[in-house]
Amino acid sequence: MLVLSRRPGEKILFPSLGVSVEVLRSRGTVVRLGIEAPREIPVIRSEVSDAAAEADPSLLSKSERDRRHDLRNQLNVLTLKLELLRRQLEVGQADDPDQKLTEALTDLTALEDRIGDTSVSVTDKDGLRILIVEDHAPERELLASCLRLAGMNVATVGDGASALDYLKTHEAPELMLLDLRMPGVDGPTLLDAVRHDNRLHDLRVFAVSGSNRAEFDSSPLAVDGWFSKPVRIDALLQAVKVERNPSGTTA
Repeated sequence: MLVLSRRPGEKILFPSLGVSVEVLRSRGTVVRLGIEAPREIPVIRSEVSDAAAEADPSLLSKSERDRRHDLRNQLNVLTLKLELLRRQLEVGQADDPDQKLTEALTDLTALEDRIGDTSVSVTDKDGLRILIVEDHAPERELLASCLRLAGMNVATVGDGASALDYLKTHEAPELMLLDLRMPGVDGPTLLDAVRHDNRLHDLRVFAVSGSNRAEFDSSPLAVDGWFSKPVRIDALLQAVKVERNPSGTTA
């Protein structure tokens, strides 16, 4: 059981994950959080800490690459949960924040211990048109919620084939956030189809992946940005805002 002491200034640390959660303020049902997370999941175990393996993923076994990818996906989901809660609190949209915080931190604890629908939905808000292509449903919807809270117009699909169907039957998005490792039509295959479609020549694509970018050095991907999981939402939002206002003017 995870027991929380919600005194301002106290931190809850997950050292193996490099994640810390600080309770900045707790008043009634409102909790203000400070969250720090690494750009990459840190190497925890000595048997996987070889810097050469980090620089050249081909030196890692397939099972180790899959393990790291799975851990990045799980941590990304949990990071998104905490980030979404923080943003909901800021705009007064959070229900039972204490319970949600407890659930997210309990999940983080479980992940810490371990380390030692293809449906489409569109927001009615005005904003940059974004298509998220991600096969992991919780991750997909949490990321979409964070972007919608920032005023973006977001659609989601669960695989590459659904993305191709969406692009054929809907107005082209301005930005696509693309997971690379998906069953069936994977990210690189979808990206190649997009780059060879004249109707989509203005579509910008950001890779959002649990894979190491060096894995694709032999066949570079024509992406306009790369965000490793766990995603730093503030960095992603900043890049999205640049896409929305390429001249640098204020929205």
